[in-house]
Amino acid sequence: MQRPILAFVTILLLATITVLLLATVAVAQEAETYNERLEYDAETGQWVELPPPIPGTEGGDLAIARSQLARNEYKRARKSFETWFETYPESALWPEAIFYAAETEILAEDADPKSGDLLWAHERLEELLDGWPGGDLADRALRKELIIAEMLLFKGRKQRIWGGLLWLSGTEEALEILAGLIDVRAPGTPVAQQALRIKADYHYANGEFREAEKTYARLMREYPRGRHHKIAMLRCGQSALARFPGVKFDEADLLESEVYLRDFYKRYPTEAAEQNVPQMLSRITESLAHKEYTVAQYYERTNRSGAAIYYYRWIADRYPATTWGAQAHDRLIALGALDPNPIEEDYETGEDLETDPQPGA
Repeated sequence: MQRPILAFVTILLLATITVLLLATVAVAQEAETYNERLEYDAETGQWVELPPPIPGTEGGDLAIARSQLARNEYKRARKSFETWFETYPESALWPEAIFYAAETEILAEDADPKSGDLLWAHERLEELLDGWPGGDLADRALRKELIIAEMLLFKGRKQRIWGGLLWLSGTEEALEILAGLIDVRAPGTPVAQQALRIKADYHYANGEFREAEKTYARLMREYPRGRHHKIAMLRCGQSALARFPGVKFDEADLLESEVYLRDFYKRYPTEAAEQNVPQMLSRITESLAHKEYTVAQYYERTNRSGAAIYYYRWIADRYPATTWGAQAHDRLIALGALDPNPIEEDYETGEDLETDPQPGA
């Protein structure tokens, strides 16, 4: 009878020891996360270890939530931040908690689509910027908003509706975030410059070339020495060219594109060659010549030969290397406005030279 009792007690002791060991390891791991973190002491000029967090205190509980975030335990971190907000509503650490709670949603969504709430994160960052403007956290919040907008526009992320029952496009919200950064939150700063680039790239990628050119032009105008100036100039030219609907329509887009692309070619010849800018300029020249040729055809078709000859001659002189320049030359001959065998004058003797001498002459 004693042996079964002894065995049961032994098993119970082993189980108790195992539970204690697991708890000790968990606590040690939590503490290790912070013992390994260093903080710079400006007074001593040395890096010192941060103490392990103390549960049940506003600083300790916030540190524990941040450690869960650092270990990519997003669900645990989210719950910890929710509890922290409920427990410490008047804490001076509120802006820090807001920032890292927002970052939890951003990182969760980046790691796994539909596992984070980007617009909730945006709302928290706006709360931070409204309540505690300036400082390092506010600057970091502005950059996080750039990330949110970029994820919504380019990474296929969506906004969460009704607790995740619906996931809808967040394009309009993302563009509003960018507009806020450009005109309200950070005008004239690198953040606004990057926001303009993201907005312009979105419109360009979606074939919205008028809005794309407008935004790229603003980027060039407001940041003439910025790092995006070169690509903005190229994309302005490409956008205007892509907008041109055809030779039957106004040539304003072609002329605008030509100005941007010739300027780009002049400033950045190597990059222009890599981006096929010479070919684009040739295409513009051909299109301009073609457009004028259609005008000349119209006059010829309506028996106004004088106007037709005027346009054909202008095309032949202005665009001689184009297909339409050659055709204009042929039409001038057909209309009797140009001698097919012009007689050239010898420069030294002043005598006429036959350009097409007869055989046997």
